[in-house]
Amino acid sequence: MNRKWILLVIALLVVILATTLLISQTRSPVILTSTATATVVQTATVPSLPLVTSPQITDLQMLNTDDGWAIGTGLVLRTSDGGATWFNATPTGMNNSDVSSARFFLNTNNGWVIISGASPGSGKLYHSADGGHTWNSTLLPFSGASLFFVNPSEGWALADLGAGMSHEAVAVFKTQDSGNTWNQVFIDDPSVSGSSDSLPFVGDKNGIVALDGDRGWVTGAQPSSDFIYDYHSKDGGTSWTQQSIAMPAGFAGAMTNAFLPRFFDGTNGVLPVGLYADTSGIIFYLSSDGGVAWNPSTPVAVSGSFSIASPVDFFVWDGGPALSVSHDAGSSWSTISPNINIKDNLTLFQFVNATTGWAISADASSHYTLYETKDAGKTWLTLIP
Repeated sequence: MNRKWILLVIALLVVILATTLLISQTRSPVILTSTATATVVQTATVPSLPLVTSPQITDLQMLNTDDGWAIGTGLVLRTSDGGATWFNATPTGMNNSDVSSARFFLNTNNGWVIISGASPGSGKLYHSADGGHTWNSTLLPFSGASLFFVNPSEGWALADLGAGMSHEAVAVFKTQDSGNTWNQVFIDDPSVSGSSDSLPFVGDKNGIVALDGDRGWVTGAQPSSDFIYDYHSKDGGTSWTQQSIAMPAGFAGAMTNAFLPRFFDGTNGVLPVGLYADTSGIIFYLSSDGGVAWNPSTPVAVSGSFSIASPVDFFVWDGGPALSVSHDAGSSWSTISPNINIKDNLTLFQFVNATTGWAISADASSHYTLYETKDAGKTWLTLIP
């Protein structure tokens, strides 16, 4: 091949290469990765939730320092930046009067909300598995209930069948399919033939908590001194047994209110109990065996709300000038002086670790304010005035 033809071939190759590069620049890039270490990054296919400016938040459940759910005035809300901004996750068709505190939020994806039905004793359950973008609904054989899910599929419900004069009839329901169907496993109602009293009719119940499909707890209060209302089931709610828990020293003759225990894993749990006598206070009982036995910590002589942030970080506050804090599972207590005093207005506060927490106050006109702290309660900043 002579020199002329060689130059012609080279020129042709240059043209082909330039054309190929030009075409590749006009196409979407294709990233090739090894099949052994391939990572796929996808844009979310669900639409973004609409922003809500300064919602009136009445109930709050933060999951960590960033993510949380809330109930507002007629709204179900989501945040992913610690409460600085909120998004509307309300199920379609739910109106202002429907949204109540009958709810449970398991994680950033799964949440359940109950609204009352058209007829007494009936309700509707909404469930979202994608962070509130879409919801499924199902009719319930009960209306008001305390919900607890141990995983996205398996849940318990303590249904209120009527209460009065320190007595409350209840039924326990279980689900295995995220709340689509419910089976009644227990009822204590004197008006129903064959009902059981292993979970007594007497007593005002505070709700239900479970560790798994077998082990559950119902706590509450009844008008008896030196008695802690704590009942435990080991057979999936079919039968219940009172747990024997000793009163703390110095509170003999006190009335009590056992709040729901919080478990952090399969073994470690914390059971808060309010104490009401000449000197009132609160004590946190500790369990390291999955709630079989409860051992007392040191009572703190404060009457107010509480937050259990971890197995060792406890907070007790009435919204006033002194916030009681323990970072050793209630063995000792110290006092923090917050920069706000909302003693007459505090409705709720919650910590998710030893330093980060939120508080809600409500004034006489039912206006709600949301605060946040990042220094264990000393300094509170207003997120929603």
